Amino acid sequence: MRRVVPLLSSLGSGAAMALALPLVIPWLSLRELDPAGHLELIAWVALVPLLWAVGRAGSGRAAFGLGFAGGLAYFYAAIYWVSHAMTAFGGLSPLLAFTALTLLVAYMAFHWGLAAWATFTLRRRLGWPSWLVAPPVFTAAELLRNYLFSGFPWANLGYTQVRTLPVAQLAALLGVDGLAFVVVLVNAALADALGTWQQRRRGGPPASAWPLRGLAVALVVVVVVVAGGTVRLAAVRSRMASAPTLTVGLVQPNLDQGQKNQARDHVGSVLDRLVPLTQEADRQGADLVAWPEAAYPAYVRPDIRSFAGGRAGLPPLGRAHLLVGAATLEEVGHGPEVARWRVENSSFMVGPDLRVLGRYDKHHLVPFGEYVPLADWLPFLTQVVPGLAPASPGRALDLLEFPGPQGLPVRIGSMICFDAIFPEIARGFALQDPDLLVNPTNDAWYGYSSGPYQFLDIVRLRAIETGRSIARPAYAGVSALILPTGELLPGAIDVGPVDPALAPDPDEPARLLVGRLPVLRDRTPFTSIGDLFGQACAAATLAALAAAWRRRPAAA
Repeated sequence: MRRVVPLLSSLGSGAAMALALPLVIPWLSLRELDPAGHLELIAWVALVPLLWAVGRAGSGRAAFGLGFAGGLAYFYAAIYWVSHAMTAFGGLSPLLAFTALTLLVAYMAFHWGLAAWATFTLRRRLGWPSWLVAPPVFTAAELLRNYLFSGFPWANLGYTQVRTLPVAQLAALLGVDGLAFVVVLVNAALADALGTWQQRRRGGPPASAWPLRGLAVALVVVVVVVAGGTVRLAAVRSRMASAPTLTVGLVQPNLDQGQKNQARDHVGSVLDRLVPLTQEADRQGADLVAWPEAAYPAYVRPDIRSFAGGRAGLPPLGRAHLLVGAATLEEVGHGPEVARWRVENSSFMVGPDLRVLGRYDKHHLVPFGEYVPLADWLPFLTQVVPGLAPASPGRALDLLEFPGPQGLPVRIGSMICFDAIFPEIARGFALQDPDLLVNPTNDAWYGYSSGPYQFLDIVRLRAIETGRSIARPAYAGVSALILPTGELLPGAIDVGPVDPALAPDPDEPARLLVGRLPVLRDRTPFTSIGDLFGQACAAATLAALAAAWRRRPAAA
């Protein structure tokens, strides 16, 4: 039982923490379990059993195992839907897809194991309480997951608070890492208090007054965060009310991925879903109409000058500019037997006369979706990469520009799909002072699952971090117009019963979203300092571990 109880506590921690994220549980409903985010409260206590178990582990190895087990439970529950793309569109068997999912989950859970080991080591050798140790340690581990092996920071602990708006505003100062720090701080303070209570119950004196201090510090931090977030919400809402606006239209064609993969064989029917609603948005006075990622149903050359004419030619617009998502194809040489091609996932800024004004290429590609890392060692996974991929990444975070309503240039940053999960990419755009960020995406890969809802929360936090409005056109999934506060623009749906917080059925007709987004140009503190807070946590963790390594374990 000494081993089983801590293990079950760790697994329960991970499973409980997953409830704080947007979740779709297929056997209960094909819609989001908790759209309002009430279950985000669970995140403030979910880690208590894990931290309690780590504090009583017999060794660093055991602590790592407990953290790893908790991470497995958390990430399996959070990203179970990844395997859907592998089986439905990659041709993998369920067993092989589950194996690939497990490798990804294990990579993510490793960081929880590492954090648990470091927390145990610092507690044992330095005698410090969990509330002083765990927050910077877990934050450092989350930062590492943002970069290690190209990074996959999905389900960072900070994303458990996106829908609790007063708390989420902390991201404008410290980013998603700051939110993770506060969540772990509260859990660690409660875990220390639980340990002290158990010790007293057994008749022994508490080890120190640290637990009470931890509870007091956690309470003060939460009060300051909520108060500061409330003040920021009021201030930003006031600025938005008097700010200039852009009228933006989003077209969601609502094709599932199986249909999209055949789009180049059905150009006319795909354009029939895109063009009429684009023209309708133009008639409604849209300054910009944005199409989803790779929505254009044909490959184009990277140096294309116009989208008029040809088999997939578009009709001109009256006044609106058009952001077209398209895959580019270019021959770059010949191998021994076949031509070699370069494929890029691009956004084109197109004028009303369909002339191309600029192009941006996706910066951060999806591992095993657009390219295969270590392909020579994992050849069986190359079949997951569709079409003529592997794709090539873009080289620069180039803004796109078009003449605005008063003739002034409007500058946008186009974070194509996966780009948006990395705070440093949104920050790279924000440092160039864009008027608007756009996140063209395609969530059709994951069907009815948690993926689209979780991605929406990620993008909402990018809006808070950068202080910019974000337009998010999805091929199928979740399209939304997002304010710099992280709120979804109210009343944005123009036609049909589609809620911007819900993924529509891919078999439904195409939908149009039109709304006015405020243009704020001030930089947030996070835009200026980036992940400096996470880096400071990492430096503090390394310094503490170096100090701990020179000491013998503190007396229990």
